[in-house]
Amino acid sequence: MEIIITGWYESEDGAIMVDETGGSLSEIVYRLMRRDPENFGHTDCEFELHLPDGSIKLVENKIMEMVKNEFVHPM
Repeated sequence: MEIIITGWYESEDGAIMVDETGGSLSEIVYRLMRRDPENFGHTDCEFELHLPDGSIKLVENKIMEMVKNEFVHPM
């Protein structure tokens, strides 16, 4: 089962677009945190979680909470 996260977050250079696929929200958030630890999850953002059944959920608050609490595991 793969999920997709789409959206954006702010950096010093402007908005960074996100379109990531993975096996779990934690996997994707971990990958994005490693890619941009200074900005991802710490700046203004909007993210949508696209589930396999076609439903879409807003998850920016969940992602920011995960980053803040370092509650992210790669698997």
